[in-house]
Amino acid sequence: MQQYPTPPERPRMCFTADRSEHDLAGRRDLVRVARGGYMVVPDRDTPLWRVKQLVTLARCEAALRASPSAIALTHEAAAVVLGLPLLESEPHIRLAVPGDRTHSTMTLPTVMYGMPESRRRGRAVILRRSTITPAPEEVINVGGLRVTTPLRTAMDCAFDLPLRESLPVVDAALRAVCRPDRFNRRSHGEMDIEAARERLMRMVEGQGKRNGKRRARLAVERADPFAESPGESVLRWAVGVAGLPDPVTQRRWIGDDGREYFLDLACEPAMIDLEFDGYGKLATAADVRAEKQREMVLRRGGWTVYRFEWRELRDPERLVRRLESLFPPEAVRGVRRRRDLWL
Repeated sequence: MQQYPTPPERPRMCFTADRSEHDLAGRRDLVRVARGGYMVVPDRDTPLWRVKQLVTLARCEAALRASPSAIALTHEAAAVVLGLPLLESEPHIRLAVPGDRTHSTMTLPTVMYGMPESRRRGRAVILRRSTITPAPEEVINVGGLRVTTPLRTAMDCAFDLPLRESLPVVDAALRAVCRPDRFNRRSHGEMDIEAARERLMRMVEGQGKRNGKRRARLAVERADPFAESPGESVLRWAVGVAGLPDPVTQRRWIGDDGREYFLDLACEPAMIDLEFDGYGKLATAADVRAEKQREMVLRRGGWTVYRFEWRELRDPERLVRRLESLFPPEAVRGVRRRRDLWL
């Protein structure tokens, strides 16, 4: 049985097909997300990232409702519905439509975020309709929304997004279908890692002369389902851009205290551990103490630990420069940046 990530809960919606535009427009408890589509405003204490996720899910539902003949949501929209991570918090919405329809785009209503005294305008989001259609077996129903499967979603993102943005999706899609165990490096999903990678590469090659094939091949080649967060995926991408040897994700290591530790990105033989501190990782004082103790054990074992946050990962050039500065001269001697990974 296929076990995909648990999809996020969708917001409550109202549509002008159910009520007149006059009844819905101007209501403070609703936010307009598409032509004729309104989302019920979430509670005031809802985190901003979750509000944006709800808006994206609302846009997805409205897009399918407005285009009943559409085959499925694809790319970033499908990723959000499937629970796969994205770097962009307000992604564009893409729909696959039958081949006899025309390719078209539409600008969706911009959403304002925050309290009335500090409101900020959200991103300008585009609804794109594409005639590059998935096969029937590549479409599934998730909570009433038609979306492409994780592997098809990963393939589409690999073709049409920069590698830095597609890699978190491809990593997560492989993780969803393989369900890798970091303790024994085995898979417990519907296929093992190499079989899933080979299948994904066959899907890429099967797209013929579709634009972005070189970029898609690179994404599949560099994908790693052991990356446990989009931040780790981006950090691994930056290591590749710097031309440094590929790190081992979730490297298992036994400390001098007899406990097992897993390193986010272990760069051997330089004995450098690159750690990504995502939101919530160090949320409490207890978290900070535990992480400090963990780092002390790693340092006693000869590891040099460097930490990275989202702030750095959002500036790719700065991120790559910092990585280049962290390694000893002998590790970077003769190393050249891989410009192809900037695609």
